[in-house]
Amino acid sequence: MAALAAPAVNSAISSPTPCACHAFGIRTQHSLQSQRKIFANPSDTARNIFEDILDQSADTEFGRAHALHRVRTLDEWRRAVPIQQYEDVEPYIRRAREGLPGVLTRSRPYAFLKTSGSSGTPKHIPTTRHWRDHYRGPALYAQWGLYFEALAEADALSAPAAHIPQVLDLSWERTPGRPAPGGEQPVYSISNRPAAVSSRDWLPPWYDEPWLLADPGEGWEAALYRKLRLLAGSDVRAVVALNPSKIISLAQTLAASGERLVADVRDGTLDGRRHPSLAPDRETADRLAAVLDATGGAPGLTDLWPRLDLAVAWNSASAALYRDWLAEVLPGVRRLPFSTTGTEGIVTLPVDDHPSAGPLAVGQGVYEFVPVDGPQAPDGRDSLAPDAPTVLFDELETGREYRLVMSQANGLLRYDVGDVYRVVGHYGATPRLEFTGRAGFRASFTGEKLTETQVHEAVVSSLPEGLGGRPLFTCVPVWGAPPRYHVVVEGAAALGPACLESFARDVDTALRRINIEYGEKRASRRLGRIEVTAAEWGAFARASEERLRARGTSSNQIKHHWLQRDREVLDNLAERGLLRATTEPGLRLGPVTEAAGAAR
Repeated sequence: MAALAAPAVNSAISSPTPCACHAFGIRTQHSLQSQRKIFANPSDTARNIFEDILDQSADTEFGRAHALHRVRTLDEWRRAVPIQQYEDVEPYIRRAREGLPGVLTRSRPYAFLKTSGSSGTPKHIPTTRHWRDHYRGPALYAQWGLYFEALAEADALSAPAAHIPQVLDLSWERTPGRPAPGGEQPVYSISNRPAAVSSRDWLPPWYDEPWLLADPGEGWEAALYRKLRLLAGSDVRAVVALNPSKIISLAQTLAASGERLVADVRDGTLDGRRHPSLAPDRETADRLAAVLDATGGAPGLTDLWPRLDLAVAWNSASAALYRDWLAEVLPGVRRLPFSTTGTEGIVTLPVDDHPSAGPLAVGQGVYEFVPVDGPQAPDGRDSLAPDAPTVLFDELETGREYRLVMSQANGLLRYDVGDVYRVVGHYGATPRLEFTGRAGFRASFTGEKLTETQVHEAVVSSLPEGLGGRPLFTCVPVWGAPPRYHVVVEGAAALGPACLESFARDVDTALRRINIEYGEKRASRRLGRIEVTAAEWGAFARASEERLRARGTSSNQIKHHWLQRDREVLDNLAERGLLRATTEPGLRLGPVTEAAGAAR
């Protein structure tokens, strides 16, 4: 790609003072070095965290119900508190949301964090000032210390603490606080929160930057364009997101908005309207116009920001399937992983250049593990049995996979997170974990147990040349006689019926080769052949946009799944008129009640 000369920092956008940036840089580096020391010798920290969580929980409604005042050791802890599912703790959360003190923690929740609901009904996770100040905040400083250290390595003129370069932080947005109904505590997502709670909380130099402040009612694509526009004249060195799909969407938005961006930069506007943080910038507009000519009207992120040196996002489980795509939109840009983190808590923290796994965040909580082939709940649910035996972090074996049970100072104790991790080695004396996916997340009508990785490999290896690019797709289980899978692919209608039919055969053949059980079920005709269903370009993003509005969910929490648990996504796309063709014209697109149960 043709690149712009390195632009000057946009003086129209306010920046923190050099002194404040220097103090912030020192703080991130101290936090990073502290984490590295903890991981080298984690035992004392693990004990201190256990005692703090016990102190937060013992003299509470939950603590008294489980006699936590008698607990002194981890063995006593495991005997006193059964492994918890959300439905077990939900009555306590409901009372805490009503404002009652001392329900789950001594530190009273000031808000509740809403999960994405990607595996069911959204959950509400309590968050307290104690948790933010002593746990979540310090972890973020350590994580960003690694990123600034990496940027300093790319710029020999500055030390990590001496200069904080411009970054585009897509991992969260500051959103206006909204009063909760009926006097309840406010609810929002972890990545769309209104403000820090104290000076010990996460307060980066870009905290008050206009591009971080969410515009209420703004669509997902509009929000990305706003960030591109506000930083168009800046020397952005890093783009940081939770999900790599957010970076891909940013690149796609830029490629589709070149002429609009040039006009806005030349006129000092945002979408043709005046903005208090912007001024006309003809020099940058002329450079952008030259890039448009050189790239056929589709500029890339490194064209806009030539010194972009680092991209950060999750890089394991289904997120790892974006690796090649990221390499295409960010050629030559170094990549590091974001922490393995969810609404419930942080699990791993990156402290070195491992591409996909980080040391267990022993300073964040008490972590227990159940081997994936260990005891499950006796009724066959996806949840763990309340008395399932667990092992601690110093008992984990390299190469094995474990399901996580987590206790944090936010009040979730011995909580079955439902996530599976593989031990890939150690950092010091701390196991290094890689997230491998949700426990039990397989599609299986007849025992074939399809995985996202298998589906992704089969579809990508079969994509026809005429489709072009890297279209989004997903695989949907559809009940029938026999049941089968539909691969929904954006833009596939342009291939025509004959090519679609050939595409479907190729995917089916590849999947039979990759998954032996699938092949056997196909041979015995217990499964029908894969079908390809075409969707409009951008169909998944549009469907996600509606989901955001309906659920009040953050765009950071929307994850694109290459494999679905049921056919809900197919029905939703059909209802919105976003499907364009199918190799089976008679396909019924109404709800099929058997599919949800059969596909699990």
